[in-house]
Amino acid sequence: MITGLPLLLIIAAAISFIVVACSRFKWHLFLALLTASLFTGLTVGLPLKDIASTANEGFGNMMTHIGLVVVLGTLIGTVLEKSGATLRIADAIIGFFGKDKPVLAITVIGAVVGIPIFCDSGFVILNGLTKPLSKESKKSYTAIVNGLAGGLYITHTFLPPHPGSLAGAANLGLGQHLGTVILTGLLVSIPTTLLCWLFASRVLNKINNTEIKEEIKEKGMIQVPALWKSILPVIIPVLLITTASAAELIVMSATIKNTLLFFGSPVVALLCGLLLSLLLVKRKEATLFNKWMVEAIVHAGPILILVGAGGVFGNVLKKTPLADLVQQWVNNGSFSPITFLLIAYAIGSLLKTAQGSTTSAIIVATSILAPIATIAGFIQPLSLSLLLSATAAGAMMVSHTNDAYFWVISQFSGLSMQETYRSFSLLSIVLSITSLLVILLLALVAL
Repeated sequence: MITGLPLLLIIAAAISFIVVACSRFKWHLFLALLTASLFTGLTVGLPLKDIASTANEGFGNMMTHIGLVVVLGTLIGTVLEKSGATLRIADAIIGFFGKDKPVLAITVIGAVVGIPIFCDSGFVILNGLTKPLSKESKKSYTAIVNGLAGGLYITHTFLPPHPGSLAGAANLGLGQHLGTVILTGLLVSIPTTLLCWLFASRVLNKINNTEIKEEIKEKGMIQVPALWKSILPVIIPVLLITTASAAELIVMSATIKNTLLFFGSPVVALLCGLLLSLLLVKRKEATLFNKWMVEAIVHAGPILILVGAGGVFGNVLKKTPLADLVQQWVNNGSFSPITFLLIAYAIGSLLKTAQGSTTSAIIVATSILAPIATIAGFIQPLSLSLLLSATAAGAMMVSHTNDAYFWVISQFSGLSMQETYRSFSLLSIVLSITSLLVILLLALVAL
């Protein structure tokens, strides 16, 4: 089997193929990943009879770890979106901060709402808040739009149940340690969100604003559910998962520990969240709820296919001598934890900038890193969670015209392409670098 420099060149060629196929020739990432996996397996000398079974094993393992979790997370997010729960949460946050701090309020709204629902859906839903906030507060519309967009972007990138962080966690062996992933994601997200607010309010407020047209709906026309009903499907799964993670570290009776671990397992915790989301559905809307479920499942399907393809590529790499090569570098002192985090960040940045999707960048990058993470010294859940966060930080760099979220922001806010480049593209770079610095600081303390 091929090893040494030729092996690195083959893997580099496979990664380059994925980037070029998606960015230049507009291939779907699923096809690009499968083709790259086949190319890698053939050229490194894997036995022909093992390549197909390796692909099936990689796809199946990924579905085993996160298939149900992705579906349940998507279902909860869809119910929150369709029922108006996200708007209710947003109203509560505005009431807490007051309309005299609109950029801070809208940034926090984005970060909170971005936990259960996709950033593009969240922006479409909450964009209606930006114009009245700007008019009533006399604050920069561009700053308010980017506060919302940035807040959504941050938690979408770093926190489960989003498929990028879930698939990355599964790739790195963190499927049963989502509590640690959530904690690490929060430690990165909170300071990055504060920086997002400061940058939007202090820097982006100087950009010329697109004229705000009169297209605001009457507030009373939208019926929203009670606040407690809106937040339960979000907060309860998080509490259950983090409690289970804490239970692993605390001495207690076996019965209590097993109970906490059962309810804190990702599938059960998210199922509890989904059942709690039924409180948001009025009895007369039962058929509507079924329609929402169908929409969510349809939305989850392409994500699962993509996640599975990432598992195929990662499993093929695990069968190559790449891990042995990295072991030699580690023994020679060529790798340090900080160096490996920077490599993860660079791979995430390359894939994001080239093909546009943050989720795809995290999935592919962690597939590449998984076979060598343990060899590089990333064994414990905390260190692996920092590695996942470093990859995700890279996958925020940079949002531009090949990113669907870029166009959602531009089209729904009314900002021109040039204004979106000068505001959100710049903001995505700042958020990416800021989150990396936070991760490196955490690594210096924890590793």
